[in-house]
Amino acid sequence: MEPDTDSGAKGFSISAFGKTDVGKKRKNNQDSIYLSPDSRFFILADGMGGHQGGEEASRLAMERVSAVFNSPDGPRQLGETDEASLKDIPDAISRMTRAAILEADRAVVKKGEENRELEGLGSTLETLVIDEGGATIGHVGDSRVYRLRGGALEHVTEDHSVLAEELKRRKMTPEEIKDFPFKNRITRALGHLDDRKVDIHKYGLEKHDLFLMCSDGLTDVVKDEEIERILRETKGDPKGACEKLVQTALDGGGPDNISVIVVEVV
Repeated sequence: MEPDTDSGAKGFSISAFGKTDVGKKRKNNQDSIYLSPDSRFFILADGMGGHQGGEEASRLAMERVSAVFNSPDGPRQLGETDEASLKDIPDAISRMTRAAILEADRAVVKKGEENRELEGLGSTLETLVIDEGGATIGHVGDSRVYRLRGGALEHVTEDHSVLAEELKRRKMTPEEIKDFPFKNRITRALGHLDDRKVDIHKYGLEKHDLFLMCSDGLTDVVKDEEIERILRETKGDPKGACEKLVQTALDGGGPDNISVIVVEVV
C-alpha cells in the first residue's frame, strides 16, 4: 500500500505504510490489513480455520471494524451493541474500538453458523486509532503492536496465547520456547470471544513515535532486537521499514503469511 501522510493528531502529522506477503510455505494469504485514507486508523487481522475460513475471518474483521470507524455515528450504527458493556469505558474512541471489535466477533460467529464448512474460523485483530487524544490500540489474539520511542522498542500488547500464559508461570529457555508444543495456540480470537474480553490500550503521542502492527509471520521468525534495529535504521521511511521487515522474515524461511503496518508521528 502506498504511504499516507496526513494530519492524524493535534500538532502532528502521520506517515504510514502497510505490506502483506503470502510467505514461502502457504498457498493462501489469510492476513488482512487496512490503512484509512486519512491516516486516522489502521487494522491488521490474521485469520485461522483452514484456507477459506481464515481468509474469510480476517476479511470480515477488517470490513466490519473499518465500517464502524468510517461511520460518522461510530458504535451507534450497531444495532446489537451492548451499551452496558461500554458504560465503564471513559473515552469515546476506546468505546468505539471495543464496540467495533465485538461487532467483528459477531460477524465471524454468524459466518461460521451460516456455512458449516467454515466452522471454527476465527481471527486475531489489532486496531490503532490516532487522534488528538493520542493512540488507542485494540487487541485480540497473538498479533502484536510495538512502539518505538527514543530508539527503544516496546511490545505494548500482550499475546493471548498458551505460550504467553506458560511464560508467566515459569522461565523458559529459547530451546524450550522453540519446542513448546502449543506455541501457536491462541487463547482469544474473533469468533470465539465467549467472555467478550478485549484489550484496549491508550497512549499519549510524542513526535517521532513509531508504531508497528504485525502478524506472527514476522515475530515467529524475526527477533525483537532485529525488529528494533530495522525500525531505527529506516526511521522516517515507513515504506522502507515495511519492505525490510517482510524481506527479513522471508529470508528466515517465510513459513507463514507476513503482514506489517508502520505508523510514524512526524
